Amino acid sequence: MDSTSQQTRLKQLERIVVQEQDKLFKFAYLRIGNRDDAEDLVQEVLLKLFCSEEHLNSIRNLEQYLFKSLHNQCLDYFRKKNIQLLPIDEATLIPDHEEDQEIFDEYLRIAKLLNTLPAEQQEVIRLRCTDQCKFKDIAKILGISLATVKSRYRYAIQHLQNSLNLNR
Repeated sequence: MDSTSQQTRLKQLERIVVQEQDKLFKFAYLRIGNRDDAEDLVQEVLLKLFCSEEHLNSIRNLEQYLFKSLHNQCLDYFRKKNIQLLPIDEATLIPDHEEDQEIFDEYLRIAKLLNTLPAEQQEVIRLRCTDQCKFKDIAKILGISLATVKSRYRYAIQHLQNSLNLNR
C-alpha cells in the first residue's frame, strides 16, 4: 500500500472512529461490564479494519460490519476467559472509573432483567433495544434468519412483560 492510499485509509478510519466509537464502546461494555476490556475490544476491531486488505468503500453497511466484528470479538473474549456474560450477583463491583457509574448502573438494570431469558433471546434484545439495530441487521450480525430474530424478540418481550407484571 503506497503512502497516499495509506493516508486516505487513515482519514477514513479517523472518520469512522469519530462516528462509531461511542456506540461500539457501549455495545461492548453492556456485554462484558468492564471499561478497559470494552475499550480494548473496540480498539482491536478498528485496528483489524484498518489493517485488513478489504477496501473500506467495498463494505456495504459499515455499522453492521463493525457490530458483527465486535460481537465476534466479545464471543472470543468470553471463550478466552472461559466466562459467560457477567452474572448479576458478581456485578456489584464498583466501576473502574467514576465516569462509568451511569453506564454501569444501566448495565446492572439490563442484566437483572435479561438474566431471566435464554442467552439467544438476551442478545437479540440487547441488539434491538440497547444498540438500536434493525431486525435485518441483527440477523446478519448473529448469522441467523430474520424470522428467528423476530420470534426470539417476540418471546423475550412476552417473557419480560409477564415478569414485570408478576412483580407489581
